[in-house]
Amino acid sequence: MFLKHLISPKPSIIFFFIFFCFIFVVFPAINCNILTIYSSSYFHSIILLVLGFFIPFFLSLGLNNIIYEKNIIRKENLVIGFVFILITCPFVNTFKVWISSFLLLFLFNFLLESYQKELPFSQFFNSSLILGVLTFIFPNLIFLILILIVSGINYSNISLRVILTILLGFVIPYIFYFVFIFLTDSIFVLPAFGNFSQMSFSIVKGFHLSKIIWLLVLFLVALFSFHELFNWLYKKSIKSRRTFMTIIWFFIITILIAIFSSWEYFYFAALPLSVIISNYLVYTKKRKIANILFSVLIISSFFYKYMIVLNL
Repeated sequence: MFLKHLISPKPSIIFFFIFFCFIFVVFPAINCNILTIYSSSYFHSIILLVLGFFIPFFLSLGLNNIIYEKNIIRKENLVIGFVFILITCPFVNTFKVWISSFLLLFLFNFLLESYQKELPFSQFFNSSLILGVLTFIFPNLIFLILILIVSGINYSNISLRVILTILLGFVIPYIFYFVFIFLTDSIFVLPAFGNFSQMSFSIVKGFHLSKIIWLLVLFLVALFSFHELFNWLYKKSIKSRRTFMTIIWFFIITILIAIFSSWEYFYFAALPLSVIISNYLVYTKKRKIANILFSVLIISSFFYKYMIVLNL
């Protein structure tokens, strides 16, 4: 099946992945004019279309390479990239989310680099600095500061100095912002932290069939993936075991933020979820089930992507 070609992929598969990403981006144009789909008050539609291809593409490849290079999933693969593109299919015209996720990927990379560091000050400082910048765009991401602390505890390198480093890195963007406001004699306005509006699950009744099918498939694949992870977690190396605990907490925190914020925040939960699902698809011994689930995820994602423009 197709999954085996994504594990230890040949160069031709990489070209196929590029083609796949392009088709996935322009697929909604079958239903609607592409200039209408990617309309924006800031960018021309064509520019936004190009960004809509390149940013998620490099984001998926970046996540794929980080997980492999850090030996979290030891088998070379392109599964993570494919899964990330598929599970982010509801997001069509979301430039701020793409850019923020790209920054969040760097934050995630710095956290992984803190493993076995006796003095991980630069890693935590860089992570918190990026998080401080992100809160100007999505204020509720401030709660991701918990993942920095959880990661420090998980990697056994948390200390009072590390916590102070995290706080220092976080406030630096606000210091620069305050200086800029002071020099330009503008009004100082803080981001709206904690601006919660709990999502009502009653809206599911109004979902189109394509969205319901896609959500059910994603939930089923995620269920198999978490079951596989918890069954085999104790058999993994110490580094992989601790890193996956950080990834699990990353997913829990981002999904909780999304539930109590807005739908755009769900994109950030796709980063850790892609790794968890890909771990299952790469390592499970039940290859037939994995291939069926992956195939159904692809089909349901394309169906949802095709119908999503009509549902906007």
